[in-house]
Amino acid sequence: MDETPDSGQFFIPAASKAEAIARVYSLTGAPSRGTRGEKGAMLALRDALDLDIDTARTNARMGSEIALSLGVEWLPGSYEDRNTVNLEGLNALLKGATEAYHLGSIRRLAGNKPSWLDDPRWAAFEPAPSKIEAVNRISNLTGSGPERLGPGSKEQKSVLINLAKNLAPHVDTNLSKTKLGAALAMEFGAPWSPDCESTGETISLVGLNTLLAGAELRLGTLGASQAMLLGTPEQEGAALAAALFDGWQPSSDDAGRRRVLWDGPKSIRWMEQQGLTRGPNDNEWQGFYFEAKGRELLNAAFAPNPDPPRAKYGRTEFDYSLGYVWDLKAHTERWRTPSTGQEVRGQTSTPLNDREAMRACIGEQGLGFLMLSGVGIEDEDGSFVAWHRARKRAKGVRSAATNSGRSRRRKAAFEPLTVEAYYFHNLEALDAAISAGQVKDFNQGKQAPKGDMATGSPRRPKYGLQINTARSSGLALASFDWTN
Repeated sequence: MDETPDSGQFFIPAASKAEAIARVYSLTGAPSRGTRGEKGAMLALRDALDLDIDTARTNARMGSEIALSLGVEWLPGSYEDRNTVNLEGLNALLKGATEAYHLGSIRRLAGNKPSWLDDPRWAAFEPAPSKIEAVNRISNLTGSGPERLGPGSKEQKSVLINLAKNLAPHVDTNLSKTKLGAALAMEFGAPWSPDCESTGETISLVGLNTLLAGAELRLGTLGASQAMLLGTPEQEGAALAAALFDGWQPSSDDAGRRRVLWDGPKSIRWMEQQGLTRGPNDNEWQGFYFEAKGRELLNAAFAPNPDPPRAKYGRTEFDYSLGYVWDLKAHTERWRTPSTGQEVRGQTSTPLNDREAMRACIGEQGLGFLMLSGVGIEDEDGSFVAWHRARKRAKGVRSAATNSGRSRRRKAAFEPLTVEAYYFHNLEALDAAISAGQVKDFNQGKQAPKGDMATGSPRRPKYGLQINTARSSGLALASFDWTN
């Protein structure tokens, strides 16, 4: 195709400030600066572009100077909020930086590259920005299948055992994890230091990157363009789902049960802080929160593809791409009444995307879905909806009328249960899923009425995934469960 990755069909704007900042760090290879927010992202772009900009400059001023270097038209009235840069401005910089990355005119910083890999033979090594990418790239080298992290983002020893069995079978895999890592590094001629290890028999990201560099050198793939990618849709889907699973760590509730819980007001306030407009005002806030937070997690976990696949078809813009295109969906599998703890089944079908856009994408290159299913915690006493409506009124947002005249059931909180990956390789697979009843037309009803309209306008037809039947089909790639 004639389009370049910075065109509208390839570039996916960030849905939140946090996602934009995570993508800048991933794009430049710079380590996260913690709580410095957009300032840290500005400094990462400044350093990657070799610009001489004083750190004392306001974020808005720094953004305008970086935009000039990237050839991006800077619109202060649209991109700045006083001395800060808003989401629209961050996306303008991100789009310019993405084009520069594709053209090779932005320098990847060595933020996650072990400092002792400074010998010229390691010059081509592209470090993983996160543990989840590192363990899956190592696993992909040996064809050992997808890897996930354990509690506390701790790597599994199986990553090292599989590496030893495939590339150094004489190394004793009964060694402790850190000693096994050191033995493999020695075998690969990669320098090992105390910084490669952490407390509690854990290997640091620096250590995993050291092993990854050594294994790539051994296999002759150091610096290969596909080194940052994760192979097949099956491998990539499992790695992405694992990253999302690792992104939300369970905590103990009052009963001592370990679970993940999204509080409605907290999630909505987070979206507002990130510059989202529709999500904080929507009744289905959990879907927008998953999409925005999930995209931030994925972009922080995996280095960007310098030659990304097309992600926009017509008016439909899919959420994420690495080697393949993916969309994030949240599904209310069950409802829970807080006072009794009683649960009832939710919808068995979850809406996917516009039928025409899905068929175009699947026909051209395939399409995957990262599906989070969970329990909607009912707003039993109406306090959440009262809070939500008051908050919208304070912002001048009018609550939309309903076509039925009845108020919908609301969620005061949401408890994620599973995150799964599904993939349609081609139109034959989609049509087979339709014939098998795994995918059906989804009737999402009309849009909310506007003005004096009695009913809203029709929506474009979508497909829906029948979760219960799809889980046991060939569409399902991976599944991670927070309740286990």
